[in-house]
Amino acid sequence: MKTPIYLMFILTLCLNAHAADWDISGTVKTSGGELHYRVSGTGKPLLLLHGYSGYGEQWRGFLDEFVDNYKVIAVDLPGHGQSSKLRSSFIIADAARDMWQLMDHLGVKQIHGVGYSAGGMTLLQMALQEPSRVQSMVLAASAFTVLEDRSGEPFELLPEAYRQDLLRNHNGDMEKIRSMLSAKFVADIKVSDLRDLKTPTLLVSGDRDESFPLPVVVETYLALPRAKLWIVPGVGHALFWPWGGSERLAKQFPAEVLRFFCEVQ
Repeated sequence: MKTPIYLMFILTLCLNAHAADWDISGTVKTSGGELHYRVSGTGKPLLLLHGYSGYGEQWRGFLDEFVDNYKVIAVDLPGHGQSSKLRSSFIIADAARDMWQLMDHLGVKQIHGVGYSAGGMTLLQMALQEPSRVQSMVLAASAFTVLEDRSGEPFELLPEAYRQDLLRNHNGDMEKIRSMLSAKFVADIKVSDLRDLKTPTLLVSGDRDESFPLPVVVETYLALPRAKLWIVPGVGHALFWPWGGSERLAKQFPAEVLRFFCEVQ
């Protein structure tokens, strides 16, 4: 028996009724160039920072869980997505400074934050620069330093699936993609910098992560005075993302993030 057209239409409306979307998007000029951002919701500010070679739109899948309680701000890191291309190196301290300039532009005084990989390093540096402005943070597949540096790999030699991701994430802008791939990645955080940082922090790590292996994540955890550590067995650097991450973790992660934020408030 075929489903009547009007019933299919009603079902579609019901399915879409709970799918959150971005309320606004825009671009602001910072010291390092232009940053593109998206905002959804009206609660406490929650900054989401993607990993290297990604873009802010990748957080859309978590909007439904976050937007009821938070004003979600997803940014394209410098040189990524719709932000302007990198001038030279990708320097974590400069990226963090640019993020604070964006927060100032948006009138955001304090944030909660979730950062994945390079986004987590940027968030950590933001807390070091302005500790009173970061109320709590989640560092996913991230730590104070990265051990696997893939900068300098030519686009043509990358796996086909990764090339397609890059083209999608950066609107097919090959100049931007090549500048990002060739940029030197400067992670200028020392573990000794973390010992006086009292920001409540949750570190989430897959035990098979090669970019941020467990010893580096544990070292970060031990250095931070108010940190918790969640180790996910059998998972690598992708953690909860569709490109090799755990589908189960993708469903569990936002709930654990919200629980952590509630515990430390």
